[in-house]
Amino acid sequence: MTVPAEVREHWREARASARCDGLVPALTLLSRALSPGSPPRGPRGHAVVPRELLDEYGDLAEPDTPDPLPGLAVLHPTPGPRTPPGGDALLWDTGLAWLRLGHSERLRTACVAYLAARTVEGTSLLLQQLVKGALADALIEQLEIAGVLDELAEADRGGEPLVPAHPLDARALARLQAQITEVDRALLRLLGAHGFTADGPGRDTHASELLADVHCGWPGAAEPFAHTDQEHHGAGPDTGAPETVEAPGNAGNAG
Repeated sequence: MTVPAEVREHWREARASARCDGLVPALTLLSRALSPGSPPRGPRGHAVVPRELLDEYGDLAEPDTPDPLPGLAVLHPTPGPRTPPGGDALLWDTGLAWLRLGHSERLRTACVAYLAARTVEGTSLLLQQLVKGALADALIEQLEIAGVLDELAEADRGGEPLVPAHPLDARALARLQAQITEVDRALLRLLGAHGFTADGPGRDTHASELLADVHCGWPGAAEPFAHTDQEHHGAGPDTGAPETVEAPGNAGNAG
């Protein structure tokens, strides 16, 4: 599968925007680049879109569900094919993984800042061995995800459009999304109750997870990434309804 250079650049921009500006600005940027004129919908027809794009998308029914995050709207399924269609949907789903990785990196930075300001018996929480280990594990997972995504966006070879050595199919992308979700949940647990308050980072992280569920479904627990012949020849995505997952506990909460 060829990946145009401008699409790869949009992927990188989405990651950088999510890391620096947040989830909603990054989703707005990616939506305008890869799905102009129509809301990007998942396999079951749902969409989570920036509210500022509703007018650009034309005659849509006003969303009647609570916004998962200020500035985001949930759209119910409508008749007709998925948008973006065909191979463009795979490019969108890959861009969404880049975006969610950037948001996960933003969450890790917020965790470090929050834990550095918290103390137990005069010692910063950031210096606790278990906390340092958990942050290191999260960073390793993020670097692994970035390595997989970077392979899809490396420089052109010989001036020809990139043909990735190991293109990801829909199921492999779903597993990558699950890996991002698990990293985010682990980071939230480090924040204790702060991770789940109204003004904490949990709401943004929930919205990020919702985007993955809408577009990729839930393939089960993330597995170590490995390319297989089955992946290369089209194992289909999990099209069942996404599971309802309880918020992780408040392990690691400090006074």
